[in-house]
Amino acid sequence: MNIIREVAKKNGVSEKEVRNEMKIAIRVAMQSTDPIAQFFWKQIVPDGREPSVEKVIAALASTIHNKSFLS
Repeated sequence: MNIIREVAKKNGVSEKEVRNEMKIAIRVAMQSTDPIAQFFWKQIVPDGREPSVEKVIAALASTIHNKSFLS
């Protein structure tokens, strides 16, 4: 995924390191008790299983894109 490559290059780290850090952030975020966060995660992964980094990026991009039409 190009965004992972871009983040890695910008920060002088490997793509693997970026991906690993994103996986950690996803795990932490999925544990949030905030109702809005829980709603978001249930939309992405109704079964509660940890999604791939790509799936989260795509869901966030879609959410941002859809909100831009509502503004």
